[in-house]
Amino acid sequence: MKYLTFSGNNIINARLPEGADILYAPEAMTGIRKRDVPEAVEHAFRHPLGMEPLDKLLDSSSRVLIAFDDNCQPFPETYRPDIRQQAIEVLLPMLYACGVQKKNIRLVCAVALHRKMKRHEMARMVGPRIMREFYPRQLNNFDAEDPDDIVDLGETEQGEPVQICRGVVESDLVIYVDSVQIPLNGGHKSVAVGLGTYASISNHHDPKMTTDIPHVMQPEKSNMHDCIERISRVVQKHARIMVMEAAMNNAIYPPHVKYLGKPAGRCNVWEKALKVLTPAAMAVTPEPIRKMLLRSVRSVYAPIEINAGAIEPVHVRTLQAMKAQMTTKAPRQYDTMVFGLPDLSPYAVGARINPVLVVSDVLGYIFNWFYDRPLVKKGGVVIILNPVFEVFHKEYHTSYERFYREVLPVTSDPFEMQERFQETFAKDRHLIDCYRHRYAHHGFHPFTVWYWATYALKYLSDVILVGPPSDSAAKQLGVSWSPNLSHALDRAKEQAGGGDVVGMAIPPFFYVSEE
Repeated sequence: MKYLTFSGNNIINARLPEGADILYAPEAMTGIRKRDVPEAVEHAFRHPLGMEPLDKLLDSSSRVLIAFDDNCQPFPETYRPDIRQQAIEVLLPMLYACGVQKKNIRLVCAVALHRKMKRHEMARMVGPRIMREFYPRQLNNFDAEDPDDIVDLGETEQGEPVQICRGVVESDLVIYVDSVQIPLNGGHKSVAVGLGTYASISNHHDPKMTTDIPHVMQPEKSNMHDCIERISRVVQKHARIMVMEAAMNNAIYPPHVKYLGKPAGRCNVWEKALKVLTPAAMAVTPEPIRKMLLRSVRSVYAPIEINAGAIEPVHVRTLQAMKAQMTTKAPRQYDTMVFGLPDLSPYAVGARINPVLVVSDVLGYIFNWFYDRPLVKKGGVVIILNPVFEVFHKEYHTSYERFYREVLPVTSDPFEMQERFQETFAKDRHLIDCYRHRYAHHGFHPFTVWYWATYALKYLSDVILVGPPSDSAAKQLGVSWSPNLSHALDRAKEQAGGGDVVGMAIPPFFYVSEE
């Protein structure tokens, strides 16, 4: 059975055993057209859920903080204008109509411990008008290591430190503009995490959160999300927060490459031909050109619905919309999951995916994209198809390279690395400087993505890389390596005790459910 999938920047026809299943995302739901988004945003703010409208909350003396996500989502980036630009361009006149003065408005990109966005990235996101009027004095990246912009709010009832951006508590209203691509995001996570610090974030991005309970990618039954909510509720005692959430459909591919994410039964004659021709064409295409071609693709995500108001009633609506869009039925569990990982990660925007992200994105993200139970049986095997280039972006992935060179040769166990290395990396002056001034992810960040794989690393009997020319990267990462997929499948059958195989045709993104 042929499985059309990615392996880095390549598109291949991987051969799975006869009888294997391939799971695909549901068809994209019809979203709000770009030209209609401003009207939908205005309607959401004029009819907030669980809160009074803006004109009842604000006056001429009010200070407003507008926060928004970085370019980790939606990814790949969409055609312009970005929905955050559209939303903020609608919101600003509404604030002025309430009497709010321009000088009392601050816009901040809630990067948390991610790398900061560069000027051209910020400009692409919010558009030239907002850049011209607010950047850089009133529009900037949040800095989780700036002591002058951090407020300590004490602890949760379970003793978890709560630190937040000073602007959150010094504003009369915080408005978080959020485009939600998967159920992981939005809700209490937006302000509490996006504008939080290492002291707060390290509480929920902790291996103990997922060692026994796998739910990290959705708020239900999740230790991680429960911790985030506790922190958020402390913040809400000191701040009034309104959120605007745009629940996005899964339309990642523009029409000319939509066939990549569709089963043959949903393809027309031309698309079926392209499914056959693409792997052969990519095989003779040099890697730099493949990289250029795939990086040129812009997604066509559109919001299914847009709501504004208090955190909980808004997020309930978002989760309902996301579940309707993302659910793919998988009535049984499998011995082995095969996944072709593209050169794509929310933490590698503008960079090649590095070896740490290859493992963590599959075991932390893809493995956890389920509603009821893991797609793979306990003791099963995950096979990752990716060339795993041992390269690191010199600006963005400074801490990742050190994590790869210094931590993983010693241990791949999340609890051991937490005890022996986490504080050293998080408090390292050079890594802090790289985060603050050189567009690098925080020193703690590679630990967070590895911790999300805690449950999978314990649950699976093996993780096998197929694609690298040797076992060098696999040894460093603490996983296995096979020279080809056939060899990996034979090994997986022995390890898992069965040969029931499933392939995941992601992207588009989806969550599996047994119902």
